[in-house]
Amino acid sequence: MWSPSRPNNNSPQPSPQESSNASAPRNPVPSIQPYKDGGTYIGKSIVIKGEVSGDEPIQIDGRVEGPISLREGRVNIGRDAVVTSSVRAGEVIVRGTLEGNVTATDRVEVHSGGSLSGDVSAGRVTVELGAYFHGKVDMRRPDPKAHIDVPPVRDSKPKTMELEESHALALR
Repeated sequence: MWSPSRPNNNSPQPSPQESSNASAPRNPVPSIQPYKDGGTYIGKSIVIKGEVSGDEPIQIDGRVEGPISLREGRVNIGRDAVVTSSVRAGEVIVRGTLEGNVTATDRVEVHSGGSLSGDVSAGRVTVELGAYFHGKVDMRRPDPKAHIDVPPVRDSKPKTMELEESHALALR
């Protein structure tokens, strides 16, 4: 059994080269890692004035003034964020302040403490208790017939022939 007062005989002993390196001071190398799921992070002190577009998710904790377009990506607006723009994305999650219209292909969520002022168009919309929302909501439903392939119905005569014949009859 191991205890801090006596060493474990089974533990590996460092080689002489490793022990000399261990006593030398280390210069810490900063590790640069992408934000959580590989997206982009806009920090609290960052202010962006202009268009933001792309395909990857984005976490906003700062201030953005200008349109945001992320196709199918996710826009996550943090508690301290202030966003003044229209937003088009797959998902929009609001925990801070968003002033502008939102179009999402999947969903829009306004969490407690969050504020959304603008019209929303999405398949799913959630506004939690304690959140602020002012605007219109357009809940788009997927077209149920979109996945059914129905061949077009063809008449025996082309439409142009019918029009020409009716026109000729009217002139007589």
